[in-house]
Amino acid sequence: MRPLCFLTGASGFVGAHLAPRLGAQFRLRVLVRPGPLPPHLESLAGERIDGRLDDPDALRRGTRGADVVVHLAALVSFRPEDRAAMFAVNADATARLAAIARAAGVRRFLHCSTISAVAYRDRPEVVDETATYNFAPLRIGYCDSKHAAEQRLLAEVERGLDAVIVNPPSMYGAGDRRKGDGSLLTAVRRGLFAAPPGGINVANVADVCDGMLAALARGRRGERYLLGGENLTSRELLQRVARIVGGRAPVRTAPRWLVRLAGAALRPVERLRGSRPPLTSEVLRLAPRFLWFSSAKAANELGWRAGSVDAGIEAAWRTLA
Repeated sequence: MRPLCFLTGASGFVGAHLAPRLGAQFRLRVLVRPGPLPPHLESLAGERIDGRLDDPDALRRGTRGADVVVHLAALVSFRPEDRAAMFAVNADATARLAAIARAAGVRRFLHCSTISAVAYRDRPEVVDETATYNFAPLRIGYCDSKHAAEQRLLAEVERGLDAVIVNPPSMYGAGDRRKGDGSLLTAVRRGLFAAPPGGINVANVADVCDGMLAALARGRRGERYLLGGENLTSRELLQRVARIVGGRAPVRTAPRWLVRLAGAALRPVERLRGSRPPLTSEVLRLAPRFLWFSSAKAANELGWRAGSVDAGIEAAWRTLA
């Protein structure tokens, strides 16, 4: 009999790509909210656990008899007003699930974190897993809550849990509407005047899923692995997108001082009216920074390397066009 995997976040973007791959190796048990299953889960023979991450009974049912746990579920937001909710979902729920998994005797726990829980630089410099977390002064709830989740997971490792952390970057692929309809791809299609001044690491979600499976199989207990793709300036990324979707890439890069000033000016407005994604004060605080990373550790220890992000952008565009 194949081993049993308990998967959270199966209905999300990454889950839609990872669940079929896990289903080829494991019997699947998925945590889902009550209601109809997404199409990609309907086709997978597996067990359904109705519940949420704040439901300890559902988590106990999910981990009971499971060989591995893959924890993808998270709240992703760059709205300042969502900070408390992100700590509840991203940090508290991760700690709860990890403690329950340890008590259940799960032999391996894979936690999906983010590059935004590692570090940034103000210049185009590449960092790795050893970098010291420095997002805290920016007061960005998503970054802080995911960093806290890692720390609380590592506390369970100290208590005996065999857990591995993966840190993926911004991902592109079929079905991710946050980067598509009404957002980046369609915005580039219409044309943008200027690019943000920073840089970002981007990857094809299919490559990242390969890295997650490699970490699940070969990652060392208590270690984190950056599953980064390509390090691009924001302008280079927009040029890539424009070539694929047929839009017009910006020919200018906005000055750093102007972006920082805009972020500072927007925050008081958000306190009065609420934030309005995709452009929020937190996004503007990140925009001048460089989130560039080395995935040498994943290459050396897991035998994993990412390809070009272009295939992911093309797949995302095909699902929108």
